[in-house]
Amino acid sequence: MDANAHLNFYLEEDCILEFENTFRKSMKMCLLDQLEEILKGRRIIFDSIGETIVPPRRVGSFDQACAVAPRVIHRNEKMTYISAIDSSVIHLARTEEGRLYIAKSGIVISSGRKIRCHFKIGPELIYLTEDSLCNSKIDHNLVNLLLVDSSVARRLIRIRLERAIQLMLSRRLNNSIILIDGSLRPSIFEDHSCTINRVIEASTLNNNDVIGLSKNTNLTTLHQFEYLLSTIPYSACIDTDYVIKSLVRKTLGKNMLVKLGKNENEHVLRADICSANGNDLECLERLIGNDMIFRSYPESLRIAHHISTFTTTEVSSLKGFVSRSYGAEEVAQTDNRKNLLGVSFT
Repeated sequence: MDANAHLNFYLEEDCILEFENTFRKSMKMCLLDQLEEILKGRRIIFDSIGETIVPPRRVGSFDQACAVAPRVIHRNEKMTYISAIDSSVIHLARTEEGRLYIAKSGIVISSGRKIRCHFKIGPELIYLTEDSLCNSKIDHNLVNLLLVDSSVARRLIRIRLERAIQLMLSRRLNNSIILIDGSLRPSIFEDHSCTINRVIEASTLNNNDVIGLSKNTNLTTLHQFEYLLSTIPYSACIDTDYVIKSLVRKTLGKNMLVKLGKNENEHVLRADICSANGNDLECLERLIGNDMIFRSYPESLRIAHHISTFTTTEVSSLKGFVSRSYGAEEVAQTDNRKNLLGVSFT
């Protein structure tokens, strides 16, 4: 079977329906088809896009007393499809009754160190109100928090959206690698029918490997291992399973630090690996043999991130779409700081 024939399943209507059904079940009553009736005539305040600040990397020396022998990651060019998934959720607007969010995901397929195809899912409109949340089967301990804290709501939507895609891919693919942005850990925001454990179970049955890559770690114990890897002039990894599992609960798979690039001073990533055959090193070797690596980061995951990111133009267009299509009455935001203190010219 050629590459194009193998990838045609992504465009099949039943695949999209499987994803949509999985996501809708996980969100229960919070995806509303009658949004026009609900928002018509409502007073709505649109929000601006927030910025994310990435903490700087720590640089230090390596303690020789804690020396661990790194393992070399050799490139394995055995044909393997790499499926990278990333998503983003932003708070678009709020009304007297609730908050409106939009979500979008990017999926990128690579093999043979080439990008084979890419596409996006969304944007999806999710309107969270007290009524919709109380009528849903979302844990009622979370309901009040979801209504008042938009960061928690964004995380719940993003996790449920990504789990739906990951579960669909894990059932459809065979002998592939599913690449996820972030660690492989169960979350309180998951729906019980669509969890990371189910993704890994389905992947194992279909001989798929699952890799979660984290760009940053808050575990200071790992910083000396990061420094050691960054000084090595080839792709390498260090087994940190015993360290991470002693500090972090419920992590899945094999926990490692990896430098996928072959140059010195490249970025070191944390990798959680669930390999179907138990060979974690071979999984990483097939990853770098079938994906392009730039600054120690897989290109497929980088492109998936850019596909899923909302631009200012997209957000403005979506605001216009909501106003025109759903008849919502836009209300200007009130800046209490300006009203109380006046305009500053500094």
